[in-house]
Amino acid sequence: MIRALFRTLAQAFDPALLRVMARSFLLTLISFVALGIAVSWGLDRLHPTGNAWIDPLITVAGGLGVVALAWYFFLVVVAAVAGLLLEPVARTVERRWYPSLPPPRDAGVVEETAIALRFLVLLVLVNVAVLPLWLLPPVGAVAYPLANGFLLGRQYFDQVAMRRLPPDQARLLRLRYRGRIFFAGLIIAFISLLPVVNLFAPVLATAFMLHLFGGFVPADGAGMPPPGAARANP
Repeated sequence: MIRALFRTLAQAFDPALLRVMARSFLLTLISFVALGIAVSWGLDRLHPTGNAWIDPLITVAGGLGVVALAWYFFLVVVAAVAGLLLEPVARTVERRWYPSLPPPRDAGVVEETAIALRFLVLLVLVNVAVLPLWLLPPVGAVAYPLANGFLLGRQYFDQVAMRRLPPDQARLLRLRYRGRIFFAGLIIAFISLLPVVNLFAPVLATAFMLHLFGGFVPADGAGMPPPGAARANP
C-alpha cells in the first residue's frame, strides 16, 4: 500500500495525468456547484414564517445547510467522476508502470453502467442512513469514515479489477485482499474530503487503486483472460 501511494505521488505531475486532472477538476467543480444548487433549492422549499426573528435564522441555517450537505455528499460526486475518468487514468498509469500488461478486457457498456449505478445508489443510501448518527457526534465521526471507506475501497477496486478480470474473479481477489482494500478506501475517503485536493481526488484515488491492484497480480498479466474473452455474469 505504501508503494502504491508513492507511485501515485511520483506520477502526479505527469503531463498526461495532469490533463486528466484538469478534466477531473472541471467535472468535480461543476458537479459540486450543481449539488449545492440542488440542496439550496430543496431548503428554499422552507417557506418564510413572517416572523422577523425566525426568518433570518432560517436563511442563515439554509446557507450553512447547503454547504454542510454538499460537503457531506461530496464523496458521491467524487465517485461518479472517477467512473467517467477510469479509462484515461488507467491508460496513463499502466503505460508508465505496467507496460507488459495485455490490453484490458471489453467489459461492455451495460456491465460498467450497472456496476456504477449500483454503487452510487448504495453510496447515497448509506450516507443518508449515517446522517442521523451525527446527532451523536462521536458515533457519526466513526460511522461515516468506516462506512464510506468500505464502500469506496470496494467500488474503486471493482472498477479497476473488472477492466482485466471477469466479475467472479475480481470478487475473489477482492475478498482475498479485503483488509488492504478497506484501508485503501479509508485513504480515498480522507483525500476526498480535503478542500481543493478533493477536486483532484477522482484521478488520485483511481491511480492509487490501480497500483494496489498491480501489487495483487503478476506484472506481465499472466493468468488474466485474453482481451475479448467471454464475460462472466456479475
